[in-house]
Amino acid sequence: MVMMKKIVLVFALGLLGLNLLAQDSQTLMKIENDIISVDDFLAIYNKNNTSNVVDKKSMDEYLDQFINFKLKVKAAEDLGMDTATKFINELAGYRKQLAQPYLVDRAMNDQLIKEAYDRMTQDVSAYHILVKVADNASPADTLAALKKLKGYSNGIKTEKNMEDAVAKIRSSKDESVIAEDLGYFTAFSMVYPFESAAYNTPVGTLSKPVRTRFGYHVIFVKDKRPARGEIRVSHVMVRASSEMNPEDQKRAEEKVNELYERLEQGEDFGSLAKEFSDDKASARNEGRLPWFGTGRMVPSFEDAAFSLEQNGEYSKPVRTNYGWHIIKRDEYKGISSFDEQESSIKKRIERDSRGQKGRASLLKKLKEEYALSYNFKKREVINKLVSSDYLEGKWIAPEEFPKEGVVLTITDNVYSNETLSFTQKDYLNYLQKFQRKSVDEQKLSTLLKTQWEGFVDASLITFEDEVLDAKYPEFRALMQEYHDGILLFDLMDQKVWTKAVKDSAGLSEFYEANKNDFMWGERVDASVYICEDAAIAKKTMKLAKKRLKKGYTDLYILDEVNDESSLSLSVRSGIYSKGDDEYIDRAEFEPGIYELPAGESDTKKVIVQVYKKMQPQPKSLNEARGLVTSAYQNHLESNWIAELREKYSFTVDQEVFKSIQE
Repeated sequence: MVMMKKIVLVFALGLLGLNLLAQDSQTLMKIENDIISVDDFLAIYNKNNTSNVVDKKSMDEYLDQFINFKLKVKAAEDLGMDTATKFINELAGYRKQLAQPYLVDRAMNDQLIKEAYDRMTQDVSAYHILVKVADNASPADTLAALKKLKGYSNGIKTEKNMEDAVAKIRSSKDESVIAEDLGYFTAFSMVYPFESAAYNTPVGTLSKPVRTRFGYHVIFVKDKRPARGEIRVSHVMVRASSEMNPEDQKRAEEKVNELYERLEQGEDFGSLAKEFSDDKASARNEGRLPWFGTGRMVPSFEDAAFSLEQNGEYSKPVRTNYGWHIIKRDEYKGISSFDEQESSIKKRIERDSRGQKGRASLLKKLKEEYALSYNFKKREVINKLVSSDYLEGKWIAPEEFPKEGVVLTITDNVYSNETLSFTQKDYLNYLQKFQRKSVDEQKLSTLLKTQWEGFVDASLITFEDEVLDAKYPEFRALMQEYHDGILLFDLMDQKVWTKAVKDSAGLSEFYEANKNDFMWGERVDASVYICEDAAIAKKTMKLAKKRLKKGYTDLYILDEVNDESSLSLSVRSGIYSKGDDEYIDRAEFEPGIYELPAGESDTKKVIVQVYKKMQPQPKSLNEARGLVTSAYQNHLESNWIAELREKYSFTVDQEVFKSIQE
């Protein structure tokens, strides 16, 4: 359902953006009392018309979709869905995300992009010790965590010291502490404060305590090396887990060694992967895996892959916790250029905590851009209410104080002419919320000065957030798009998607009325025997002919034939349609046993045994549930749209519409 919401929002972002600015163009249509201009419609049509070719048919179809969409949004508004708490909270969540790029200094972000790229050219290997503490922990809990971390990290001067500390912590029962060897990682692999500490700590030394949202860490940097880049490999995998009994593990090792010997004798890697690899997902593509870089695979697999120096070179069998692998290098590429990476890095920074540096730079600019007015007398009234308990993080703000006044006023004289005032109560709440136990000896007046600066900064960000719509028209348009997109999703969910899933009676009734639309073609119940050579094929054929009469199973035939090698024969059985299996397709679709003639790429002998031919018949509801549910959803939506077109009035000025099609 999350993916469906993304699809709907993407669709909505293409369809929306209406009525945001006054339009002076001709009126194209009216939906109830809403007027839609030619400019509105064309802007959206052109945004979605990726072919850049305007033709009458596509515009007719798009107009129809557009009307349906607007009717759905209208129905949602009439139901009051835009006033529901769930909707308001969800839109607020999206707004918070969409506002983030506007609440940082973009020039500072450029510096962060360059820093990130520089770090991506280097891998870091490190240990760490983490004492867990909540991000919003009390000062007392925070101090306790720091003390605990200090106790664990005292005396760590060398890598051996660190190894001993990690071993000691991992053998303890203290669940609040984690200690581990992280192996190699690169930029964006860790949260930003951790990443910065790792890259800024010299090899062979221990960092100072580092605060992240997980708690406090110390990091011992073992090594730094030039980044490995990215590699694409194929592999043949033989599954072998620690849960297997020793006999099965030995059998797995023997199998992978035999596969390696066959590679050494010149057999094709892809063919062996396709036939024998236990990683079925990659086996279908001759063992090929997606591109990966540092930290994406288990270390033993990664090291073996990157040790291959030439495309086409393959490794000796490599053991991981998943089993045995033979790895072949397909392609390698180093770190892409800065220009190639810049856009991607920028997007990652927007989602990363390093964006706070851009926030600090933005604040400096906002203080110059906006008019700030302070009432220090009113501020001092609040400061005098703060006792020395504040230094201990124990101060409790009074519930009542003299008549509330304004301590800070911010005015935008350029974009919105908006003024926002912040009161003594706002300042008092800030002091209460953000008090921290002072770890250094510090005067209360000094601490309050720091807190006041923090309050002003927070107020500036609040104000900037308030005026984004006026300051940035594209942001205002985007918010309107999300507003309507969420409404569309929620109503479609109620009327179509969830209804189709939960309405089992309606689904069954729809299936019965339309089951001939969900047919199996001709199918066969069959087995495919892939034999190593003619002798194995002869032995297999003999057993296959007796299979039905004797009740032989795949496992029995495999045990009988593979007495000397586990690779002599492989068998797959099931019910097949045309196109499901290349060997089934080459045999006749009639009961019988077929020894297939060798194809151009065949190096094996193949026997296909067809037990039964199954005539075309409707799939059962369970067999076709996904297809039936999708069709039922389309049926529900079509009926609903028909109802909306009856309920709401809408008109299109055909003369105007015709003029924009020419």
